[in-house]
Amino acid sequence: MKIIKLLKHLFGYLFGAQIARYQDRKKKYKNYLSICAIFRNEAIYLSEWIEFHYRIGVSHFYLYNDRSNDQYLEVLAPWIDKGIVTLKDWHGKTQKSAYNDCIDRNKIDSKWIAFIDIDEFLFSPSGDNLKDVLARYNDCVAIFVYWVLYGSSGHVNRPEGKVTMNYTKCMDYESALKDNFDHQWDAEDMSNYVTGWAQDGKSIVNPRFIREYNIHAPKFLWSGVLLNENRVIPVLKNQGNSSTYSYSILRINHYWSKSIEDLKEKVDRGSVCNNKRPKRNLSRWIEREKHLNVVEDKVIFNSLKLKN
Repeated sequence: MKIIKLLKHLFGYLFGAQIARYQDRKKKYKNYLSICAIFRNEAIYLSEWIEFHYRIGVSHFYLYNDRSNDQYLEVLAPWIDKGIVTLKDWHGKTQKSAYNDCIDRNKIDSKWIAFIDIDEFLFSPSGDNLKDVLARYNDCVAIFVYWVLYGSSGHVNRPEGKVTMNYTKCMDYESALKDNFDHQWDAEDMSNYVTGWAQDGKSIVNPRFIREYNIHAPKFLWSGVLLNENRVIPVLKNQGNSSTYSYSILRINHYWSKSIEDLKEKVDRGSVCNNKRPKRNLSRWIEREKHLNVVEDKVIFNSLKLKN
Protein backbone atom coordinates (compact mmCIF):
# COMPACT_ATOMS: atom_id res chain seq x y z
CA MET A 1 0.00 0.00 0.00
CA LYS A 2 2.84 2.40 0.80
CA ILE A 3 4.38 1.79 -2.62
CA ILE A 4 1.06 2.44 -4.37
CA LYS A 5 0.58 5.63 -2.38
CA LEU A 6 4.10 6.77 -3.21
CA LEU A 7 3.59 6.08 -6.92
CA LYS A 8 0.30 7.97 -6.84
CA HIS A 9 1.98 11.03 -5.31
CA LEU A 10 4.85 10.81 -7.79
CA PHE A 11 2.44 10.61 -10.72
CA GLY A 12 0.50 13.61 -9.37
CA TYR A 13 3.69 15.60 -8.86
CA LEU A 14 4.85 14.95 -12.42
CA PHE A 15 1.54 15.39 -14.21
CA GLY A 16 -0.71 17.30 -11.76
CA ALA A 17 -0.85 20.52 -13.77
CA GLN A 18 -1.66 18.68 -17.00
CA ILE A 19 -4.37 16.63 -15.28
CA ALA A 20 -5.88 19.76 -13.73
CA ARG A 21 -6.02 21.55 -17.07
CA TYR A 22 -7.55 18.48 -18.74
CA GLN A 23 -10.23 18.17 -16.03
CA ASP A 24 -10.94 21.88 -16.28
CA ARG A 25 -11.96 21.56 -19.94
CA LYS A 26 -15.37 20.47 -18.69
CA LYS A 27 -18.07 22.93 -19.81
CA LYS A 28 -20.90 22.10 -17.41
CA TYR A 29 -20.77 21.24 -13.73
CA LYS A 30 -23.31 19.71 -11.40
CA ASN A 31 -22.77 22.71 -9.12
CA TYR A 32 -21.38 26.04 -10.31
CA LEU A 33 -20.60 27.24 -6.77
CA SER A 34 -20.46 25.10 -3.63
CA ILE A 35 -19.45 25.82 -0.05
CA CYS A 36 -17.48 23.56 2.26
CA ALA A 37 -17.62 24.07 6.03
CA ILE A 38 -16.90 22.17 9.22
CA PHE A 39 -19.07 22.80 12.28
CA ARG A 40 -19.60 21.83 15.89
CA ASN A 41 -22.80 22.60 17.82
CA GLU A 42 -24.00 25.45 15.62
CA ALA A 43 -27.47 24.11 14.80
CA ILE A 44 -29.25 27.35 15.74
CA TYR A 45 -27.35 29.19 12.99
CA LEU A 46 -27.28 26.63 10.19
CA SER A 47 -30.64 27.45 8.58
CA GLU A 48 -30.00 31.18 8.17
CA TRP A 49 -26.49 30.55 6.86
CA ILE A 50 -27.63 28.00 4.25
CA GLU A 51 -30.70 30.01 3.19
CA PHE A 52 -28.65 33.18 2.75
CA HIS A 53 -26.02 31.60 0.52
CA TYR A 54 -28.54 29.52 -1.43
CA ARG A 55 -30.50 32.66 -2.30
CA ILE A 56 -27.45 34.39 -3.78
CA GLY A 57 -26.10 31.62 -5.96
CA VAL A 58 -24.61 28.75 -3.93
CA SER A 59 -26.11 25.50 -5.16
CA HIS A 60 -24.54 22.94 -2.84
CA PHE A 61 -23.06 22.65 0.66
CA TYR A 62 -20.50 20.06 1.79
CA LEU A 63 -20.80 20.06 5.57
CA TYR A 64 -18.48 18.21 7.94
CA ASN A 65 -19.78 17.55 11.45
CA ASP A 66 -17.19 17.61 14.21
CA ARG A 67 -18.78 15.91 17.26
CA SER A 68 -21.97 17.99 17.45
CA ASN A 69 -24.54 16.96 20.04
CA ASP A 70 -27.22 19.57 19.32
CA GLN A 71 -30.17 19.43 16.87
CA TYR A 72 -28.08 19.76 13.70
CA LEU A 73 -29.61 16.70 12.01
CA GLU A 74 -33.13 18.02 12.47
CA VAL A 75 -32.10 21.35 10.94
CA LEU A 76 -30.21 19.84 8.01
CA ALA A 77 -32.66 17.04 7.14
CA PRO A 78 -34.83 19.11 4.71
CA TRP A 79 -31.73 20.34 2.87
CA ILE A 80 -30.26 16.85 2.69
CA ASP A 81 -33.55 15.49 1.34
CA LYS A 82 -33.50 18.12 -1.42
CA GLY A 83 -29.95 17.15 -2.39
CA ILE A 84 -28.61 20.59 -1.45
CA VAL A 85 -26.52 19.48 1.54
CA THR A 86 -24.03 16.61 1.71
CA LEU A 87 -23.28 15.78 5.34
CA LYS A 88 -20.20 13.87 6.46
CA ASP A 89 -19.15 12.90 9.96
CA TRP A 90 -15.66 14.17 10.78
CA HIS A 91 -15.31 13.14 14.39
CA GLY A 92 -12.29 14.76 16.01
CA LYS A 93 -10.42 15.32 12.75
CA THR A 94 -8.90 18.60 11.63
CA GLN A 95 -10.45 21.38 9.59
CA LYS A 96 -7.64 21.16 7.06
CA SER A 97 -8.21 17.45 6.50
CA ALA A 98 -11.93 18.09 5.96
CA TYR A 99 -11.20 20.70 3.32
CA ASN A 100 -8.79 18.48 1.44
CA ASP A 101 -11.21 15.56 1.63
CA CYS A 102 -13.88 17.79 0.09
CA ILE A 103 -11.59 18.74 -2.79
CA ASP A 104 -10.60 15.13 -3.46
CA ARG A 105 -14.21 13.96 -3.52
CA ASN A 106 -15.90 16.84 -5.34
CA LYS A 107 -13.41 18.57 -7.63
CA ILE A 108 -15.19 17.26 -10.73
CA ASP A 109 -18.69 18.24 -9.59
CA SER A 110 -18.18 21.92 -8.70
CA LYS A 111 -16.81 24.73 -10.84
CA TRP A 112 -15.96 26.67 -7.66
CA ILE A 113 -15.79 25.73 -3.98
CA ALA A 114 -15.67 28.36 -1.21
CA PHE A 115 -14.21 27.37 2.15
CA ILE A 116 -15.79 29.37 4.98
CA ASP A 117 -17.21 28.88 8.49
CA ILE A 118 -20.79 29.02 9.75
CA ASP A 119 -20.19 32.49 11.22
CA GLU A 120 -18.97 33.80 7.85
CA PHE A 121 -21.29 35.13 5.15
CA LEU A 122 -19.90 35.41 1.61
CA PHE A 123 -21.53 37.94 -0.73
CA SER A 124 -21.00 40.78 -3.18
CA PRO A 125 -21.54 44.28 -1.74
CA SER A 126 -23.24 45.19 -5.02
CA GLY A 127 -26.02 42.71 -4.22
CA ASP A 128 -25.26 40.74 -7.40
CA ASN A 129 -25.67 36.98 -7.56
CA LEU A 130 -22.38 35.24 -6.76
CA LYS A 131 -22.56 33.21 -9.96
CA ASP A 132 -22.58 36.41 -12.01
CA VAL A 133 -19.67 37.84 -10.04
CA LEU A 134 -17.54 34.70 -10.30
CA ALA A 135 -18.12 34.52 -14.05
CA ARG A 136 -15.69 37.47 -14.29
CA TYR A 137 -12.93 35.28 -12.80
CA ASN A 138 -13.24 32.16 -14.93
CA ASP A 139 -9.56 32.44 -15.87
CA CYS A 140 -8.47 32.41 -12.19
CA VAL A 141 -7.72 29.33 -10.09
CA ALA A 142 -8.14 30.82 -6.60
CA ILE A 143 -9.67 34.06 -5.28
CA PHE A 144 -8.93 35.37 -1.81
CA VAL A 145 -11.89 37.20 -0.25
CA TYR A 146 -11.16 39.59 2.61
CA TRP A 147 -13.48 39.63 5.57
CA VAL A 148 -14.96 42.36 7.75
CA LEU A 149 -14.94 41.52 11.47
CA TYR A 150 -18.18 42.02 13.41
CA GLY A 151 -18.51 42.24 17.18
CA SER A 152 -21.43 41.87 19.59
CA SER A 153 -23.15 45.13 18.62
CA GLY A 154 -23.76 45.56 22.36
CA HIS A 155 -25.64 42.27 22.83
CA VAL A 156 -24.66 40.55 26.06
CA ASN A 157 -27.28 37.82 25.70
CA ARG A 158 -28.19 36.09 22.45
CA PRO A 159 -31.05 38.02 20.81
CA GLU A 160 -33.86 36.45 18.85
CA GLY A 161 -33.77 36.83 15.08
CA LYS A 162 -31.16 36.59 12.37
CA VAL A 163 -27.43 37.07 12.71
CA THR A 164 -27.31 39.40 9.71
CA MET A 165 -29.97 41.67 11.23
CA ASN A 166 -28.82 41.62 14.86
CA TYR A 167 -25.13 42.34 14.36
CA THR A 168 -24.39 45.45 12.34
CA LYS A 169 -21.36 46.96 14.08
CA CYS A 170 -17.92 46.04 12.83
CA MET A 171 -14.29 47.05 12.45
CA ASP A 172 -14.15 49.50 9.56
CA TYR A 173 -11.59 49.57 6.75
CA GLU A 174 -9.29 52.19 8.30
CA SER A 175 -9.37 50.55 11.72
CA ALA A 176 -8.43 47.23 10.15
CA LEU A 177 -5.42 48.80 8.44
CA LYS A 178 -4.25 50.29 11.74
CA ASP A 179 -5.11 47.27 13.90
CA ASN A 180 -2.20 46.18 16.09
CA PHE A 181 -3.92 43.73 18.42
CA ASP A 182 -1.50 41.12 19.78
CA HIS A 183 -3.01 37.75 18.87
CA GLN A 184 -0.07 35.94 20.51
CA TRP A 185 0.24 33.49 17.63
CA ASP A 186 3.90 32.88 18.46
CA ALA A 187 3.43 32.66 22.22
CA GLU A 188 4.64 29.57 24.01
CA ASP A 189 1.30 29.28 25.77
CA MET A 190 -1.27 28.86 22.97
CA SER A 191 -4.13 29.26 25.44
CA ASN A 192 -3.67 33.01 25.03
CA TYR A 193 -3.93 32.89 21.23
CA VAL A 194 -6.97 34.71 19.84
CA THR A 195 -8.35 34.46 16.30
CA GLY A 196 -10.03 37.34 14.46
CA TRP A 197 -7.16 38.85 12.50
CA ALA A 198 -7.85 42.01 10.56
CA GLN A 199 -6.93 41.98 6.84
CA ASP A 200 -7.58 38.26 6.63
CA GLY A 201 -10.26 36.16 4.95
CA LYS A 202 -11.00 32.94 3.12
CA SER A 203 -10.82 31.61 -0.44
CA ILE A 204 -12.97 30.52 -3.36
CA VAL A 205 -11.09 28.02 -5.50
CA ASN A 206 -11.21 26.05 -8.69
CA PRO A 207 -10.76 22.68 -6.94
CA ARG A 208 -9.10 20.98 -9.89
CA PHE A 209 -6.03 23.18 -9.46
CA ILE A 210 -5.63 22.65 -5.70
CA ARG A 211 -2.76 20.37 -4.75
CA GLU A 212 -3.13 20.99 -1.01
CA TYR A 213 -5.40 23.34 0.93
CA ASN A 214 -4.79 25.10 4.24
CA ILE A 215 -7.44 26.78 6.41
CA HIS A 216 -7.67 30.18 4.72
CA ALA A 217 -6.11 29.61 1.32
CA PRO A 218 -4.42 27.01 -0.88
CA LYS A 219 -1.03 25.84 0.34
CA PHE A 220 0.03 24.43 -3.03
CA LEU A 221 -1.51 24.87 -6.48
CA TRP A 222 -0.92 22.69 -9.53
CA SER A 223 -0.89 25.84 -11.62
CA GLY A 224 -1.65 29.55 -11.24
CA VAL A 225 -1.60 31.84 -8.19
CA LEU A 226 -3.95 33.07 -5.48
CA LEU A 227 -5.34 36.52 -6.33
CA ASN A 228 -7.65 39.00 -4.62
CA GLU A 229 -10.75 40.55 -6.21
CA ASN A 230 -8.54 43.02 -8.10
CA ARG A 231 -6.33 40.22 -9.48
CA VAL A 232 -3.43 41.14 -7.19
CA ILE A 233 -1.57 38.70 -4.94
CA PRO A 234 -3.02 39.38 -1.46
CA VAL A 235 -1.05 40.44 1.60
CA LEU A 236 -2.56 38.97 4.77
CA LYS A 237 -2.86 39.42 8.52
CA ASN A 238 -2.23 42.91 9.80
CA GLN A 239 0.38 43.91 7.26
CA GLY A 240 -1.10 47.39 6.83
CA ASN A 241 -1.06 47.08 3.05
CA SER A 242 -3.93 49.04 1.54
CA SER A 243 -2.77 48.15 -1.99
CA THR A 244 -4.23 44.63 -1.73
CA TYR A 245 -6.79 44.98 1.07
CA SER A 246 -10.07 45.31 -0.82
CA TYR A 247 -13.61 43.97 -0.47
CA SER A 248 -15.77 46.03 -2.82
CA ILE A 249 -16.53 43.18 -5.27
CA LEU A 250 -16.46 40.13 -3.00
CA ARG A 251 -16.65 40.23 0.76
CA ILE A 252 -17.12 38.05 3.83
CA ASN A 253 -18.95 39.30 6.89
CA HIS A 254 -17.27 37.44 9.72
CA TYR A 255 -19.60 37.49 12.73
CA TRP A 256 -16.67 36.73 14.94
CA SER A 257 -18.26 37.04 18.36
CA LYS A 258 -22.02 37.57 17.97
CA SER A 259 -23.35 38.14 21.51
CA ILE A 260 -21.07 37.84 24.55
CA GLU A 261 -23.08 34.73 25.43
CA ASP A 262 -22.21 33.27 22.02
CA LEU A 263 -18.57 34.28 22.41
CA LYS A 264 -18.32 32.40 25.70
CA GLU A 265 -19.76 29.30 24.03
CA LYS A 266 -17.30 29.69 21.16
CA VAL A 267 -14.39 29.83 23.60
CA ASP A 268 -15.67 26.75 25.45
CA ARG A 269 -16.20 24.89 22.18
CA GLY A 270 -12.52 25.14 21.35
CA SER A 271 -10.82 24.98 17.98
CA VAL A 272 -12.16 22.94 15.08
CA CYS A 273 -8.97 23.82 13.26
CA ASN A 274 -6.81 21.89 15.71
CA ASN A 275 -8.41 19.97 18.58
CA LYS A 276 -5.02 19.60 20.29
CA ARG A 277 -4.86 23.29 21.19
CA PRO A 278 -5.23 24.09 24.92
CA LYS A 279 -8.32 25.58 26.53
CA ARG A 280 -8.89 29.16 25.44
CA ASN A 281 -8.50 32.19 27.69
CA LEU A 282 -11.90 33.93 27.71
CA SER A 283 -10.57 37.28 28.91
CA ARG A 284 -8.36 37.56 25.82
CA TRP A 285 -11.36 36.97 23.52
CA ILE A 286 -13.44 39.54 25.39
CA GLU A 287 -10.56 41.97 24.92
CA ARG A 288 -10.52 41.36 21.15
CA GLU A 289 -14.28 41.83 20.84
CA LYS A 290 -14.00 45.40 22.15
CA HIS A 291 -12.18 46.36 18.94
CA LEU A 292 -14.93 45.11 16.60
CA ASN A 293 -17.81 47.55 17.14
CA VAL A 294 -16.39 50.69 15.55
CA VAL A 295 -18.99 51.54 12.88
CA GLU A 296 -22.41 50.39 11.76
CA ASP A 297 -22.35 48.58 8.42
CA LYS A 298 -25.46 47.16 6.72
CA VAL A 299 -24.05 46.53 3.25
CA ILE A 300 -25.12 42.89 3.45
CA PHE A 301 -28.75 44.07 3.36
CA ASN A 302 -28.30 44.50 -0.42
CA SER A 303 -27.97 40.73 -0.72
CA LEU A 304 -30.81 39.95 1.68
CA LYS A 305 -33.19 41.40 -0.91
CA LEU A 306 -31.79 39.29 -3.75
CA LYS A 307 -33.61 36.19 -4.91
CA ASN A 308 -31.92 33.24 -6.59
